[in-house]
Amino acid sequence: MAANVVPSFPATFDSFRLVWSGNGCGQFTVLVPSDWPCKWLWALGLAQSIANCCHVQMAGIAAQFIQLGLCCNLIHQLIASCSPPPIKQCKQTFDSRVNKSGIFDSNQLLLAKHALGGVVIGGSRVLQCRYEFEAQAPERVQIRFHDFNVPTEHENSTGCQPGDALHVVTELRGRYETQELLCGAFLPKPLMSSGPQLHLQFVGKYPPTMTNKVQYYGFRAEYRFLTNFGIMSGVQKEGCSFVYNSSERISGLFHSPNFPGLYLENVVCNYYFYGASDERVVLHFTYFDVEGIGTCDHQTASDYIEFSNFMSTDRKFSRYCGKLPDFEMRSDGRFFRVTLHSNDRFVAIGFRALYTFETVPVNNSISDLRDNASMQSFVSTASTQSVVYLSKLIACILCTYKAYQYYV
Repeated sequence: MAANVVPSFPATFDSFRLVWSGNGCGQFTVLVPSDWPCKWLWALGLAQSIANCCHVQMAGIAAQFIQLGLCCNLIHQLIASCSPPPIKQCKQTFDSRVNKSGIFDSNQLLLAKHALGGVVIGGSRVLQCRYEFEAQAPERVQIRFHDFNVPTEHENSTGCQPGDALHVVTELRGRYETQELLCGAFLPKPLMSSGPQLHLQFVGKYPPTMTNKVQYYGFRAEYRFLTNFGIMSGVQKEGCSFVYNSSERISGLFHSPNFPGLYLENVVCNYYFYGASDERVVLHFTYFDVEGIGTCDHQTASDYIEFSNFMSTDRKFSRYCGKLPDFEMRSDGRFFRVTLHSNDRFVAIGFRALYTFETVPVNNSISDLRDNASMQSFVSTASTQSVVYLSKLIACILCTYKAYQYYV
């Protein structure tokens, strides 16, 4: 039986060949990091899991035979005496019942590097820390980064190293799996949880191996527990619904949830615009990237934006999706609705737009006044004719009554 075991991290290795006698154990080759303390004991402990033998010959130790009675237990004791002290786990928990917002960073982890222990590889100490955020329904967690610099794989690369990155992790069937890796010298886009929990894990090295000219290492970020989906404009109604009244503000910005980060899966967000009777709603989209293709329907599994002059569907407008250049939308009347629909497939950054309540142009106003004047004239004429006719009818009745009295 022959096998090679190679640790999954970079290092300089020494090779030990262990020859097991008895029970047909055969040969077993182990590659061990050269800078590991007690490395031969580590090799014995690893090889011992292959066969329960008590006669060991290790090449490189002058062909000496080590007689170990009950070697299984003894090797475990030797390994235990050589093992480094247990690593103190770094874990920070943020509960919305305690604080609704705050700052967290990697500085505490880096400053406490010696107390936290960690495996030393290639002269750098590997450090880890988990950050757990617990919201109360219907809250969601949003993370916005203020400082960030974690080296990429190499200079001019955007790829991340799992051993030196900020992991966005998700819990799946009781296990945590990395959903996204964050690294580089640019601020990551905001993160938002799909539910009441969000977990991050920072895996770093000290001293770091920098691949850019930025001297700062690590990250600094702000967390917030929100119910408004990160949408700060308008007046929020139930769920993801926001109302914009011209009586409160005639212009402003509105955007998709968590913009400029990714919007959420399985969400329907409504934006209602109410103007005065002589106003129209004008929307100018300065950014538009909604996951979808073609006709933006269910057959293409697309997310989409719906526009309408009514609370119900407006046949005048088709669905909008994909990545589009700047464009403008106008309402026909004083009311307008914008709705974002997303499914559980893929998400994108979403949209950002400027809204303005514009007064109806003067020409239209004059036309409206003329129409009103014509209507008033018609009503006025109709009313006068009715009065004249009624007066004649009364006079006729009176004449008939007098004639009746004369003949009676």
